[in-house]
Amino acid sequence: MKDLERGDARLDHRSQRDVCLDLPPLRFTLVAVRSELLYFTIMQTPDLATTPGMPPPVGEVSQFDSPYNSLQIGTFVAFGMTFFLATVVLALRYFQAVKLTKKIEMDLVIVTISYGVSVYYFVSMHELMGYGWGKHAWDVSLLSLMNFNQALLPNTLSYLVCPCITKMAILSVLYRISPAFTYRAGVVSVAVMTFAYTLTLCAITGGPCSPLKEGTIECLQNVALSQAALNIASDFAVMTLPLPTIMSLHFPRKKKITAGCLLTLGSAVTVCSIARLPYVIKLSKDPDVTYTEAILGVWSVVEVNLGIFCACSMRLKQLLRMYVPRLGFPSSNPPSGKVSTYESWGNRFRPDGGHAQHSYQLHSVQNNSVDPCVSAKDIAVSRTFNMNVEERGSTDKILR
Repeated sequence: MKDLERGDARLDHRSQRDVCLDLPPLRFTLVAVRSELLYFTIMQTPDLATTPGMPPPVGEVSQFDSPYNSLQIGTFVAFGMTFFLATVVLALRYFQAVKLTKKIEMDLVIVTISYGVSVYYFVSMHELMGYGWGKHAWDVSLLSLMNFNQALLPNTLSYLVCPCITKMAILSVLYRISPAFTYRAGVVSVAVMTFAYTLTLCAITGGPCSPLKEGTIECLQNVALSQAALNIASDFAVMTLPLPTIMSLHFPRKKKITAGCLLTLGSAVTVCSIARLPYVIKLSKDPDVTYTEAILGVWSVVEVNLGIFCACSMRLKQLLRMYVPRLGFPSSNPPSGKVSTYESWGNRFRPDGGHAQHSYQLHSVQNNSVDPCVSAKDIAVSRTFNMNVEERGSTDKILR
């Protein structure tokens, strides 16, 4: 009995491998299979920090710590150049508002907000570059892709919002071109449509299509395609809105062309929207998402900054007329003896929002009167009347 107990004790101190060897063949087989499954699980669990987002093509080697490539550097250059232009014209708008027009109008406030959103958009894009934005997917680890998806949401939302804000600034200028109900209803309709589809796309991006959720890549691609198409449509709507009104004005042809070009300049950025559309379509078919999205990003930074540039440039006419007279901008004051249609209205009535009062005196001049104004037979007629006058802003005044 004691020998049996000592044998059991020795058995307890044996290794697990020795125990398995003493077991019947069936139990040994099960343990061996379980060990193989455990080994398979360990070998199939990837190291997120060293596993690429996609297998590299033949002849390529994954480089997770590679420096900025040409696409990323091009993004910096594109943003720097267009942001510089946007900053210059925005500064000129503020100079004109403070020095010349003596007031800061609504469109300037709105475009300043768009300027701030543009800055945030690029800051979020720079953060994405640290997670692989602009690199090929085989040069981005799975761990970086996880962080990439988390940083993608604010970047996408800021891009969706920025063009919408810029369009609101342009539409606030176009609204003042004509008091006609049909025209203003058209301007308001375009503004409501732009705001509605932007709000809808932002809600979808932040909700069911959030990049923080799994399996939303295709949904985000559909959002990008919808936003590109709707942006192009709204840009064309903004460009065509003022043209019928401009053509109906009693202006010389040269002045009509100048006014039309200034008013449609705000939507000239639609060229960028059209240029980036093929890459939006390609995004749904290209597995190299981080690289293709960066190409879209280049066009996006150009689009948002040129939108600000155009929205500010369309209001710099007075500044250019005063400081760069050789450009040939017509003077806002009509020549002596000639009064424009809108100026004649302004000379007859006071468009100050109140009622205009006018008095007229009629004198009868007698042949035998030396001073007809003091003659006893003078006829004096005084008439006072009230008239409501709706202010009509000419393109010269609105685009100042």
